[in-house]
Amino acid sequence: MIGAVGRMRGVWRYRELLHSLVVRNLKVKYQRSLLGFVWTLVNPLFTVAVLGVVFSHVVRIPLPHYWAFLLSGYFVWNFMLQTLNTGTYIFAEHSRLTRSVAFPSEILVFGAAGSRLIEFAVEVALVLAVLAIFHHHVVPESYLVLPVLLLIQLLLVIGLALPIATLSVFYYDVHHALPIALTTLFYLSPVFYPAEMVPAAARDLYFLNPIAGLLTLYHDVLYWGRMPSPELLGGMLLAAVTSFLAGYALFRRYAAIFPEIV
Repeated sequence: MIGAVGRMRGVWRYRELLHSLVVRNLKVKYQRSLLGFVWTLVNPLFTVAVLGVVFSHVVRIPLPHYWAFLLSGYFVWNFMLQTLNTGTYIFAEHSRLTRSVAFPSEILVFGAAGSRLIEFAVEVALVLAVLAIFHHHVVPESYLVLPVLLLIQLLLVIGLALPIATLSVFYYDVHHALPIALTTLFYLSPVFYPAEMVPAAARDLYFLNPIAGLLTLYHDVLYWGRMPSPELLGGMLLAAVTSFLAGYALFRRYAAIFPEIV
């Protein structure tokens, strides 16, 4: 814990580099694009539309305003998906930078997560407005909990992305294995169905997947418009901090030799 705090203080000294990386990531993504950020919304909205049709009219999930349920969780899943995928190539993409400039290499992962977080903030702001107008017809008090959920989400995704980035440096198999793992997680997480549909006997095992807990929190706050249970909120905050510290410890153990390999 103390070591991690010390490292974060070191990272803070390179905050200008972190800011530059976040800005660069966004510029590179949208350069020569007429619609720019709109493309970030098109793919998840199309997926939400398809899932909405399938699970409202074919495989019926009995939820009122099912489209609102999908909106309240799918963008969170998309954030996790894209950020974790970035970990598989982040060091190969910046190999020249890591060899020529001395800086804490975790900044690359933080920068990737930061740029995606900015996109997510715009997305979730639109989702909040749509749900408040067309689903709740009022602004729920539960929206006040959103900053805590964002903190949990960021700590959790970085805690998972750091080991993925570490393993990707040593084993190219991660590039092939991660899509399979994420597809499995998609079905084992309440992205298109509520966690309440999981049999009670298997629910404790089901919630060992931290993404399931995160999505359930978002469903409570955004879709149901209610304050989440303190037990789930506190448990997920603890899980996110633990994930971040464990992932950071593993990353720092091998970070010094990254420039020699990539």
